[in-house]
Amino acid sequence: MTEAQSEYVCTLPQELVEKAEKELNEKPQWRSRDIQALRDMVVKQRDLKIRTDDAFLLRFLRAKKFDYDRAFQLIMNHYKMKVENRELFTNFRPSAVKHVLDDGVTGVLSSRDKEGRRVCIFRPGKWDPSRYPLDDVFRTNFMTLTKLIEEEETQVNGIVMVIDLKEMGWNHAKCISPFYAKRISGLLQDAFPARFKGLHYLHEPSFFDYVFSIMKQFLKEKTVSRLHFHSDRVEELTEYIDKANLPKEYGGDLPAFSNKDWAETLLKCNEQFDQEAKYGLLDAKAKATKSSKVDAMECLVGSYRKLDV
Repeated sequence: MTEAQSEYVCTLPQELVEKAEKELNEKPQWRSRDIQALRDMVVKQRDLKIRTDDAFLLRFLRAKKFDYDRAFQLIMNHYKMKVENRELFTNFRPSAVKHVLDDGVTGVLSSRDKEGRRVCIFRPGKWDPSRYPLDDVFRTNFMTLTKLIEEEETQVNGIVMVIDLKEMGWNHAKCISPFYAKRISGLLQDAFPARFKGLHYLHEPSFFDYVFSIMKQFLKEKTVSRLHFHSDRVEELTEYIDKANLPKEYGGDLPAFSNKDWAETLLKCNEQFDQEAKYGLLDAKAKATKSSKVDAMECLVGSYRKLDV
């Protein structure tokens, strides 16, 4: 495969190379060997037809602390999720969800937080359930995460989500069924190659306890430990993100948040998502060579690494 022959060139600054080695067990001198080991596992899976270039496989290795088996299981989970939710990934391109972006439902801060993590802004209250389904919102968020995880710095530092529930009403909440809650939690915990480092809730409405009771039954303990509930105390976000990098409605010094720049970035990527649609898992019942119950947010090192001196 021509993609498999691509030579990876690290774009990380030295401090992040060191962080990746310390936190992700990524050793520069072993990187090529580790990528090839994962590639060998992928090509042996006859039902799995995906990219095998270094940069693509590396995001899965980083998400699983360079444990080959767990990284491979994450790849399988990722593509099984796509097969099992085909309706979400049909016509899966940014122009198909332009209406969601135009409404400002999903965006990304231009600056990272104090730990170098990307910050997604999700404002479900700006979604109009009478105009388009919740699936369109899901698709927009998935595309956003897909673009962000291309960044090596984000692969190492992770992603934080700010979920602003202002303007969210019962007409929104009643759309969040247990099935949908399971789908969302499954994506974040088991099927996406990212380090989700925190979810910050703002302006929770009075009925939020009802919504959260649905979500919580599908959340793992590790995920729950990274949830933060701020209510109207938006200034608490400055503990995580510099005030100079926050919009004024979130306790910062910048003008009101707009997702315009992010929308323009994403809307330029139709061709990229069209290419990705050519890949996938042919048989959703295909099983990986070794299963894993460890989720995408956990930070355990593979047992074979414990032998390293």
